[in-house]
Amino acid sequence: MKRTELANLIRNTGCRVIGAEDASNDAQREVLAALIAGHNESDSTILCEPSLARKTTRPPDAVLVDLIAGVHVIEVKGITLDQIEALEPGGQFRIRYNGMTLGKNPFAQVRNAMFDIKDAVERHFPAELVLPFKYWVALATISREQWLEKWGKDAFCPPELLFSDDLPALSQRLRAIGQSSLDKHSLKCWPTDQIQCVWRAFGDSSVLFPRPEERQPRRVQEGTLGEMFDEAAETYKALSDEQQKLSAQRWEKGPRLVRGVAGSGKTIVLANNLARRTQRSLSGQFDLFAENRQPRIAVVCFNRTLVPFITKKIEIAYRQRTGQSLPDNIVEVWSYNRLMWNLSQKGVWRYQKFDDTDDTSRASQYLKELLFAKENDPSAFERCSFDAIYIDEGQDFLEEEFRLLKELCRTDANREPSLFVFYDDAQNLYGRRRPNWHSLGLNVVGRSHVMSECFRNTKQIVEATFNVLYGTFAIEKSQVPTKAFGDIGTMEEKDLLHNEDGVWRVRFAKRSGLKPKVTVADGRPKQWAEIVQRLRWLTEEQQVRPEDINILVYYKNQVEKLVAAVEAARLPAIEGVHVATTKKDELLRKRGWLSISTVASAKGYDAYCVLLANGNEFPTDVQGRASFYVACTRAIEYLEVFATSRSGLVVEMERAVAVLN
Repeated sequence: MKRTELANLIRNTGCRVIGAEDASNDAQREVLAALIAGHNESDSTILCEPSLARKTTRPPDAVLVDLIAGVHVIEVKGITLDQIEALEPGGQFRIRYNGMTLGKNPFAQVRNAMFDIKDAVERHFPAELVLPFKYWVALATISREQWLEKWGKDAFCPPELLFSDDLPALSQRLRAIGQSSLDKHSLKCWPTDQIQCVWRAFGDSSVLFPRPEERQPRRVQEGTLGEMFDEAAETYKALSDEQQKLSAQRWEKGPRLVRGVAGSGKTIVLANNLARRTQRSLSGQFDLFAENRQPRIAVVCFNRTLVPFITKKIEIAYRQRTGQSLPDNIVEVWSYNRLMWNLSQKGVWRYQKFDDTDDTSRASQYLKELLFAKENDPSAFERCSFDAIYIDEGQDFLEEEFRLLKELCRTDANREPSLFVFYDDAQNLYGRRRPNWHSLGLNVVGRSHVMSECFRNTKQIVEATFNVLYGTFAIEKSQVPTKAFGDIGTMEEKDLLHNEDGVWRVRFAKRSGLKPKVTVADGRPKQWAEIVQRLRWLTEEQQVRPEDINILVYYKNQVEKLVAAVEAARLPAIEGVHVATTKKDELLRKRGWLSISTVASAKGYDAYCVLLANGNEFPTDVQGRASFYVACTRAIEYLEVFATSRSGLVVEMERAVAVLN
């Protein structure tokens, strides 16, 4: 089977296939194809050459993880019958390679790999495992008849040895084995908490990977940016110890505050923690739900375009934990203003239009009407309140808005709300003052955590833009942030940051990569032309997927002009342009589409390649610098800042890149 044939199979399957591009020969691809063909359900996962978090032996060629079949580890040999010169005791093959004969024991190899996986799972699951683990050796180019004809009817042929004619029915065979074992244990499917431990053993988290339908496997020219981005997307990723700890914490009583640097994985922790909470609540592990009332959990963010992104992460995290889809009407993800509108339709309060008054006054009016309903109409409050509220990008919210969201939380006897805030001071686009948590009635003493490592961005990107944020190279220092803005004091105490001759050196971003670029054009028309030319170079010469590119601007009125310039160029690789400012309820990074948005609309998202237009138009005050920092830290690997003049923050960025890199 060829790569293109396997890619077509993966494109049309419902199961999750990871690492298929690592299948290096036709035989391995034949086995993967057999597994895919029989496991079209989204609850099945097929891994090609997966590595354990604690790697000991060479990874097996394929691993199937399925709620019915269990865990099956397969070693594939693409050798021909003529290459096998002898069979030796214990499953040892004497195989001829390029004139040399070597002893190989694929059974010992795959058996060791299987026990390594099982041992790793047992380390994560202290109780007794019922999840079955099986191993197989597949001779994908040899039929059973050929084998017996050469070596005789009494030849070495254990049940774990598969031949080419076994492959068409392989999936049914594995499922039948799993079903038989399930029947013995009186189970309908294997426990999802044990399946979850398999992912932990691999150091894997589903929320860190693109789904197959979003990112199809492909072969591109070596050394291109496209190859670099593809490898980064498909490389096995493990949650850090910090992320795993926060994901697993039981936040059952009282509020929590999670602060973190840009790219530290706050939204990943939110999704995983919420998925675990939902699973526990539905299984009756919360006294809060003892009255058999269905739990109700909200996630609230300020940015409407972030809603589908967070929703998707939660759905993936829940499916990974349970093997099932997230139940309806349990978790609601809202932008703040949409939530206000929704609750007004339930009769809790009157909707306050944005143009009618300021943000603080609106929140105060909502709070006043909510407290009235709470006192005088308990049924109305019950319809609108939540058992827990997670707030993403908490730095976007005013203190009075936190007060309002706190009151939307149901409380138990201790009167403490389950309000969980994820916060990053440095990404404060709207210039909000950090709340006084105590005055809000939120006791976060001993309940807060600082996520201290950036996994998204390279050191080159973070360090340069961090110095722009804090005005290291600014001529006029009156408008740069103080140390308190991003809590630099705490970062220095934790040795995440240090000042070297007046320049900030970051230690919270460790991954090295490409230097950011700055391109200055003479006027906007020439800048648009430069950006179009860069898109052509990226998508054609560098074979970068359009969905891996995000173009950002500060002012909304520049979006249409940029879109017009890109569409007029008719670049063949770009199927369309996704404008986040007009399609606020759709995910960015749609397959084959280029994304263009304002910085505010892109907050919370990232892209392998970010092109920032009109860099010189960002204000040089605190809010403008925060916006510039947010824009640049959307870039995972490649960042280029375009400008129409060498002025403002662009000058500072040029100096930062030159000095720091």
